[in-house]
Amino acid sequence: MNRFMRTATRKKREYMMETALRLFVERGYEQVSVDDIISATHTSKGTFYHYFKGKDEILREIPRRQITVIQAWAKATPSQVTSLEAHINRLLLDLAEGIEAYPKLIRSLTSLSLQNDALKAEADEEYGTLYESLLRWLPDPAKARLLVTVYMGTLQYWCAREDLNLKELLLKQLAWAWSGLRSHEAPPAAALEPERKGERIMKIAVIGGGLAGLTAAAYLSESPGVEGILFERSPQLGGRAFTYEKAGFTLNYGAHAVYGIDRHNLTTMEKELGLSFSSKQVDKRKVMYAKHGELTPAPLDFVNLLRTELLNPMQKVRFVGEITAIMANIHNVKNYDTLGDYLAQSDADEDVKELWEHLVCSNFFITPEEARKVPGATISEYYHNLFLSSRPVNYVLGSWAVITNQLRSKIEQSGRWEIAVQEGVDAIRYADRKFILQTKNREMAFDRVIFAMPVQQVCKLLKGTPWEPFLAPYEDNTATEVMVYDVGLKHVVARPFSYISDMDNKLFISDVSATDHTLVPEGGQLLQGIAYLSDRFADEAERKVYLDDKTKQMEALFDKHYPGWRDAIEVKRVSKKAMVASVKNIEGNRLLPTRVENVPFYFCGDGCEGKGELAERAFSSGRHAAKSILEEALVLQR
Repeated sequence: MNRFMRTATRKKREYMMETALRLFVERGYEQVSVDDIISATHTSKGTFYHYFKGKDEILREIPRRQITVIQAWAKATPSQVTSLEAHINRLLLDLAEGIEAYPKLIRSLTSLSLQNDALKAEADEEYGTLYESLLRWLPDPAKARLLVTVYMGTLQYWCAREDLNLKELLLKQLAWAWSGLRSHEAPPAAALEPERKGERIMKIAVIGGGLAGLTAAAYLSESPGVEGILFERSPQLGGRAFTYEKAGFTLNYGAHAVYGIDRHNLTTMEKELGLSFSSKQVDKRKVMYAKHGELTPAPLDFVNLLRTELLNPMQKVRFVGEITAIMANIHNVKNYDTLGDYLAQSDADEDVKELWEHLVCSNFFITPEEARKVPGATISEYYHNLFLSSRPVNYVLGSWAVITNQLRSKIEQSGRWEIAVQEGVDAIRYADRKFILQTKNREMAFDRVIFAMPVQQVCKLLKGTPWEPFLAPYEDNTATEVMVYDVGLKHVVARPFSYISDMDNKLFISDVSATDHTLVPEGGQLLQGIAYLSDRFADEAERKVYLDDKTKQMEALFDKHYPGWRDAIEVKRVSKKAMVASVKNIEGNRLLPTRVENVPFYFCGDGCEGKGELAERAFSSGRHAAKSILEEALVLQR
């Protein structure tokens, strides 16, 4: 802030800032928009952007204020300080007092600093200023660094708990720290429990750095008896959850929507691994279906079901009954081999059958023909969880990078794991009771191996090995593929709804930025179109014509509901054959178990058996594979 700013101007800016911080505390940072701040302060958008570049600049005021506290403390003279310990404790308690009123906001700040360079720079400056100021009074880098670590660690623990009093917790932690700092002698080396007879470190290889591989390695990194290497052939981690930025827009190769997050495996992982992320629910009232050129609310809940024109009153009663039966886990679909078998024998009207077919298309990312091949038990289990969810469709705010960055950080911080990007495994063999993995530049031995890669790639890597015959039932599995059409717009061209599904052409468009505002520059809009693709073509020429037709259909859908989008394009990306899942969950495919009989490896990923679909199956199978190895490691140590 300009120190020459007029008093009235400064007061106006401070008023807006204090109001915004109050809203952040009351509602949560992610739930407050710039428009909310403008409304609460009775100002204009022009006034807001005169004082602030964006919403995150207000959040950066917190570390700036803390720096001001540190700088004021540092001005004390030695004659004013009667006790060095009390003087330093006073500073750390004053810093705690400055933030203890809003733990959720500090948690958001901590999470956002992992992905926002400006916020990270402010946090780094705060802790750097704290360290340098402590060093002036305690001229021992190791001791100054310890006190900074005690403060930061206590803050992190408090953010995770929220039921604790921050200052009381900090005083207890400082008491333990000072008991060691009062010594004038260098501390001895940290004590280690002697290695017991027969005890050894288990070395693990995780092949694949997608969501499943990162999850497995993160769980394994928590065990001191395990070390390993995570191999990823591509230049980046995340697999199909890879995220990148272009012209201020954040693009995800796979939609970062999470279905039924309150019942999702990711919620369990958040607690077990200490992850921190926020999410926002898609506005169900703005989810629409288009049929025969007419728009109507999608029947996602009982309110929308009453409003939709897809079904007549009697059909609505029938569909409510089917949803209720699914929720009670007594629906007949679970007893049928496929959805097609169930629909063929159902006495429901054609509109109800079509709605079931379209729901499965939307959630499993497949064509109507393929939707009819999804096993009935799979559909029953999936929708049982989804219909019981109070938060059916949420976006992870900030994209998949918020999750993958934290998993990577957890793996690296253990000090026992290496992450090897752009290093693929080319061959594997068994010798001297070890699994020998060969890459382009090295050969290494491991005790256990986890394959966290598409099933088709697993079969290819194990071809010619003794384990090839046991993978044969899975080598012909087909993947779920879609066309993804992303457009980043300079400004919002239209926002009539957050999601529209074209039932006639099996396309849908999500206004991703309507739910996740973090993906776009201020005022921008990010639309993502998805087309379900068929994979049956006579030749490449027929496939090309088909994809060109799908592209035209998608652009026509943009034209109809987002007029002017072509003139506002800042970023465009069209992936005409994006893989959503390594195994299409239909009757003709078989999900790979985490363990296959007579094969000494572990398997995880969205093509493996696990809870839920898509990303959830990757998370759950990765977690299961890691926990199985940890149980095995415990047995070996006994």
